[in-house]
Amino acid sequence: MININDVISEVSRRLELDKEVVSIICKHPFICVVDSMKSGDDIRDILFNKLLKFKLKRRFREDKTQKYKSK
Repeated sequence: MININDVISEVSRRLELDKEVVSIICKHPFICVVDSMKSGDDIRDILFNKLLKFKLKRRFREDKTQKYKSK
């Protein structure tokens, strides 16, 4: 299974760029997803074109102010 660190290392090696710069660029879309899902008023699903879709659980779609707890 491939992980984000492998991708960062490979891109950094191929493009001869600093790993920190590549890391920031690779992680930026996911950081934006986290910020969007944590916002209090936005309940839309987030779709990465032809890749994957992030959806809020139904209980958070109805009330995003409640704390997360496992069942």
